[in-house]
Parts: sequence; C-alpha cells; structure tokens
Amino acid sequence: MKSKKLILFGFFLAFLYVMIGCQKDNNGPKDATLPTLNAQVRVQVAYDDTHAAFRFVWKSQSKTLPAGYANTGKKYPGHFHDMLVHDGEKFDRFASDARMQEDRVSFMIDKVTDGIQGFAKASCAMTCHTGMASHNFNTPDIVDHWHWRGGRSGPMGYAEDAAVGDEQRLRDPAGTPPTKFIRSGGDRFREDQAALSGTAHGVLSDGLPRFVFNKGKTIGEYTIPAYFIADMNDNIVTDPFTVLPGVTDVTTNRSLLVVYQDLSFDSEDKVNALDLGYLVYVATSEVDHLPEHLKDTNSADFTTWSAFWAGETGIGVADAAQALAKLNEVHQEWVGANKLAMVTRSVAFIYQSDQHDISSEHAYNSDNNEWEVVLYRRLNTSSQFDVNLADLGSGAKYALGFAMHDVGGAAISHNISITYLLGNTEDADIVAGKVEDVTTANWNAVPYFDTYYVKPTLLNKWTAEWLTGPSHGGSAMIGTSTCLSCHQNNLYSGVLN
Repeated sequence: MKSKKLILFGFFLAFLYVMIGCQKDNNGPKDATLPTLNAQVRVQVAYDDTHAAFRFVWKSQSKTLPAGYANTGKKYPGHFHDMLVHDGEKFDRFASDARMQEDRVSFMIDKVTDGIQGFAKASCAMTCHTGMASHNFNTPDIVDHWHWRGGRSGPMGYAEDAAVGDEQRLRDPAGTPPTKFIRSGGDRFREDQAALSGTAHGVLSDGLPRFVFNKGKTIGEYTIPAYFIADMNDNIVTDPFTVLPGVTDVTTNRSLLVVYQDLSFDSEDKVNALDLGYLVYVATSEVDHLPEHLKDTNSADFTTWSAFWAGETGIGVADAAQALAKLNEVHQEWVGANKLAMVTRSVAFIYQSDQHDISSEHAYNSDNNEWEVVLYRRLNTSSQFDVNLADLGSGAKYALGFAMHDVGGAAISHNISITYLLGNTEDADIVAGKVEDVTTANWNAVPYFDTYYVKPTLLNKWTAEWLTGPSHGGSAMIGTSTCLSCHQNNLYSGVLN
C-alpha cells in the first residue's frame, strides 16, 4: 500500500512539473523573425547604456469572472478595474460577484550576488504567495516590484514602481510632497473615491462621484467625449459586460487612454478629471460635501485647491452660473444614460515622483489574443527600493519571478512563474540583448524566452512552506539549487534528480 501511495505521489509531482514547466526555447538566431508563441508567455529583455526594457507577450485567457455574465468565456483585453455603478443611492463598485477585472503583469527582481537570501531559488514563493493572504515578504528584506495594470496605471503609460517588504507592499518615496488638494493624502488620484452627498444639487443628492471625466478637454488631437466612460463610438457605457468584450483595439478607444492623466507626465497639465466638488462650491457656496481640509475657505489648502480647479476648468470661484450649468450638464448626461453610466477606478500619479521611473507601452493583438507590454526604466534610478541593473551588461545575474493576472478576479488569478535567472550570457535563463536604444529596439533581434506558469488550481501548493516541506521532493535543494535543476529535463518522468 505504501509503495502505491509513493507511485501516486510521483504521478502528482510529474503533473505539477508539467504545469509549471519552464520551456527555455532555443532563443533563436538574432536576425530571425520571432516564431509564433506556443507557450503561455514570452519574456524578452533589452538594454542600452542607460536603460533596460522588459517585454512580455502572453496569451489572453477566457474571462472566468464575473461568472454568469455576458463577458464570461470571452477573450478580450481587461483594461478596466472595479468600475463604479449607481446602486440607486450612490456610485459604488459592483457587487463582489460582478466586478470587472483588469489584466496585469508584474515581476519581482533582485541581484543574485549579495541578494536576498533564498530569493534566487524561490522568488514569488517567498512573497505574496506565502499563505495567499497579503503582499509581504517572509524575511526582513525588501525586493523590487514592477507592476503594470491594464486599467489603473497602464493606460497612462506607466507601471507602478513598488517594492515588497516584510509587512506589506510599498511604494517608492515621493519626489515631492503629496498634493493634498487633489487627494487628501497620498500619491494617487482616488481610485476608490467616495460618492458626494448633500441636497444642494442633484449630483449631491444622487450620490455622484467627486471626479468624472473633464468632457471637452483637448489632449493633442483628441477631445474627451463624455463625463462618464465612453465606448469607441463615444457612446456612454451602461453595460460593461456586453460592451467591453467588443473593445479589442486599445489604441483607437482613446477614452481609455486619458483616464485621469495625460499620456506623458506634465507637471502643469496632468489631470483629465473634473472635480464636481469644486463646481458645487462655486455654484452653491456649500462646503459640507468637501473633505475636512478643504472646508475652511480661508485655509492655504483651500486657496491652492480652488486656484488649481479654476485654472483646470476655466470656471472661477465667482462664476456661479457657469458652475451650475456645468453641474446640470453632468447630471443630465447621467440621466440620459438611464442612470447607468459607468465611472472608472483608475490610478493617476498626480505629482512627479519615483512612480514615474517605469514607463510602459502596450498593445493587444485580437487575432492572436495576445497582450504585448513593454516596460522601460533607467538601469540605475538611485531610488531607495529599485534594484540596480547597471551591472547587467557586465555579466551579473538577476533573479526574476513574474505573475500574470489574466483570468478574472480574486487572488486565484495570480498565475505565477518559478524563478528564472536574467543575464547577458548564454547560461542565463532569460538572455538580455544589448541594443543601441531600448525605445527603438528590434525585438526580432533580441533573444526570447517562452515558458509556462503555475495554474490557479495549484497555487495553494506554491508557497515557501510547501516547497521546503516533506511533500515537495526537492525540499532539500531549496537554497542550494534552482527550480530548473529538476523541472526541465525530467518534466514528464516524475523522477527527481
């Protein structure tokens, strides 16, 4: 009986190895056209004298959540997150079983030599997947974390520049103090903004959100078409479950690209939202709907805040009639959409900070159901939590573990990788290619790495405790070898080296 259990366990391990197997494609000749992606994700890294670029291409999966809605089972780019909908009293997120989820790619990276103990061997298993409860590291260290989100930061051309510590996920220190007149504290526009309340105008009594799009504002050759989310034909979105699966061209659906911030960071003209709270104050002199630090109209905060929005809207603090007309227009647009208009919960970094270290480009190929995301960053940012990539060109190795979020919502959508070694030599798993300029890199000439990742059904196993415990046959090798020692040549044999 004992031998049968061991055989069954061996088959389970073999199955697990297949699911997380790392296929190191032969990286191809440097003058060839890249072959079709037959695995789940392709990773390429290029660098020049000053910058590095990380390119991820992955197959978009059928959306599994929210279950039972019109979008279920369809493959499309997830570029909205937890959209706000009116519940009869106020704008709030959809119920948890009906929330829209964005597609994401993130990775953690650390230098191998003098790096964090154990990270080069277990990477993601040491961090947010320790118990699946929170984003934290299980040692008193901090690891660099790049996080591109299809709805909340990617549309603005950035990836969040974060880090993971032993208690929580961290954001890099700000370059300048927070601008409290836009957000009451912090580095981002409110992605979870509260609804307005009061009786002085319909936008208050109906519980509209404080921020909507600044309709009519021109950005380059594009003019924002609506106060609420608009589709590719500039129609107000009232049912995202039917509309969003049909939006596959993220370059022409311009309303997705100007959520709260211009496409390139601009310290003077960076907010593409409209503060309804300001308009209510101008139209009615009411302040009860404002956050506490803005209720004192004689305070420095109020003066700074009102001056900003006077310039942004062209409506001064004495222009009550104009403010009222604008409020009426916003309210009528919502009523005209049968009170079903949608608001997005995007992130915008509202002042120059380390959050602008990582810029991004993205595209979606609807014919192949493939996302393409390229992340750019200086080799050495001198930021507190950023790994220094300056030694990439001299043969240094970096440990990298990535996660793809492309199946819906909740933590189970975290499809994670095992640990890979990045370097510019052929013995690396991911071979970085030197180019003249990463912004114009010919990706057909850069080595590629095609691989698979851990499927959601196996994530409960993918923790540091499991890897080092008796159920994992390679537990004794953790800390001394890498996953590829066992999980490449013996993928199908079930035999451990």
